[in-house]
Amino acid sequence: MALDNSTVLENLKVQKVEIENQIEQLRSTYLKVLGAIDALEQIEEANSLESEPESESEEESEEE
Repeated sequence: MALDNSTVLENLKVQKVEIENQIEQLRSTYLKVLGAIDALEQIEEANSLESEPESESEEESEEE
């Protein structure tokens, strides 16, 4: 039972639209993940900068 070309073509067009929708969803998710990574990296960097002066002041008070 062979499918005719028009049926196969319609099936492929439907698959194409579904794949394009999935790509867009994945692209959106990817951009959200990139944003979250960037935000967390900035928070971590800010935290490390804040903790450095504290550890330096602790070392200075231990020397006295």
